[in-house]
Amino acid sequence: MRDFFHSPIREYPLKLFNTLPLALAVLLAACASKAPENTEPKVPDLNDTLPKLTLDSVLPKVSANEYCNPAMEADLLYGIGYKLNEIEDYKNAKGCFAMAAPHYTRAFCYLSTTTDMETDKPKAERDRESFNYIAYSASQNDWCAEYGMYATYWFGDKDIPQDRDLALRWLERSALHGNPEPQQSLADAAEESGDLVKAYAWLKVIDNTEDTSQLDALKGKMSPEQLAAGEQRFNELKAQVTSKQVMYDEARDEEVAIFSAEIHFDLPDLFQDMTTAERQAFVKTAIAKARDSGQFKLHYAVTQYVLVSRLAQLHYPGVDVLQNPKLVVAINHIKDGLEATAKKSLAIMQKSYK
Repeated sequence: MRDFFHSPIREYPLKLFNTLPLALAVLLAACASKAPENTEPKVPDLNDTLPKLTLDSVLPKVSANEYCNPAMEADLLYGIGYKLNEIEDYKNAKGCFAMAAPHYTRAFCYLSTTTDMETDKPKAERDRESFNYIAYSASQNDWCAEYGMYATYWFGDKDIPQDRDLALRWLERSALHGNPEPQQSLADAAEESGDLVKAYAWLKVIDNTEDTSQLDALKGKMSPEQLAAGEQRFNELKAQVTSKQVMYDEARDEEVAIFSAEIHFDLPDLFQDMTTAERQAFVKTAIAKARDSGQFKLHYAVTQYVLVSRLAQLHYPGVDVLQNPKLVVAINHIKDGLEATAKKSLAIMQKSYK
């Protein structure tokens, strides 16, 4: 099997598209000037702009491959697809995502990107299939797919006519469903267009505690009346926007899938005696413990900590891996790979806990 080294998981994973174009601020400013304040133009619901798709009509027919089969757990299928996509094994990644998709809507967002890479298909067929994946996922309120709809209509991609007004509506819907990238873009565009109240509200939604410089500078430009209006707008948005806790939980669940997949590649039997729920709970707890300890700087070291913790649980119950300096060193030596680390760690435990 291949080695799957990669960079740490981002706080909000799966940013599949490039930074929003600078022209966005100009267009938003123009849109803001089209209608008087407090008027809402009558427009069709966004879902009404989508093709009528069902799970059965959009799900691709795929066969088991060397990494995935339909009997595997959905989150593991998703995690394996994610890792294969990282190393550009798009064919097998697509198969894994397709098997995960009935239980993992986010997989459709990746099915779109893997389909884009199928150069053996006619472009028209590829574009139609790719668009249908994000359209179906967007209909299920997936923020990743909604952002994909924004990109598609903004650039006129996938053989879809360019429609920047519609693109901006998808951008806002993705922001309302918790995606921080369009949230920031909406704040920036509002500030540039002079709508300080709206900019303030979105920055408060983002709540970037690590860097408050943009919000602090904005407050310095606003009157007491604008600040009060900004707070009111923020409270209105807060009631509509998917909470940070929900987004955090979603990101942690995806991490569990990805960490589990990394281990499965080399040691597929490590969790065989656990139920899906037990395995997910164990991996989630181990990830949190590894990070809280501050002893592992690299993502792959955290993967190895999960592995060694499971070996300790199986063979030396009650042992705290973090309290053994030799184990910590072995875990941090990521170039060994999982199988070698497993053997080395078991040897250390045999000597340490006779």
